[in-house]
Amino acid sequence: MVNLFRTQFVKSAPSKKDLLTDRKQVVFLGKSNVGKSTLLNAVCNNRNLAKTSSTPGRTQMLNYFDVEGRFYLVDAPGYGYYSDSKLDFTEMMEDYLSLGPKKIKRAYILLDSRRKITVEDKVCINMFYNKGISIRIVYTKTDKINQKERSAAEKDALAVLPDTKILWTSSEKKIGIDYLRTDIADALE
Repeated sequence: MVNLFRTQFVKSAPSKKDLLTDRKQVVFLGKSNVGKSTLLNAVCNNRNLAKTSSTPGRTQMLNYFDVEGRFYLVDAPGYGYYSDSKLDFTEMMEDYLSLGPKKIKRAYILLDSRRKITVEDKVCINMFYNKGISIRIVYTKTDKINQKERSAAEKDALAVLPDTKILWTSSEKKIGIDYLRTDIADALE
């Protein structure tokens, strides 16, 4: 099984020529401030692996993390908020998606469990869906909602992507982290 505890930063890719294409990979993406880097750190059991910030829009390149010299975890820029940035999220994702499902084994689309799915979320989901890439909806911050809110969020996600698997996580309370690790390992093996 993949040992995600043996993960280290490799490089940031600001453009298509910088993309790493030599290994299978999974990608984490979602709106700015949804908790991508924090969740990645929790999954890898290393709170200093991916840089976190309380300021939205800080991740502006694809950040590659090596897993055991065999796979990559990729932290994509958050979408929906860029101050003073030349980042074109759609163009960057189209370049990345050119790798196709043989290299990109799964996309983990992170959504804040306290928020409704937005048009931007749907656009992002469709970008990956239309390329035939396996998708998981990962709700973050689930320790902050009750069962009724969780049911509403699940209904919202299934209306957008009916056949997807939904994962419920909280980096703070370590909810769903082991399950997410197993799902990542299954995607990469």
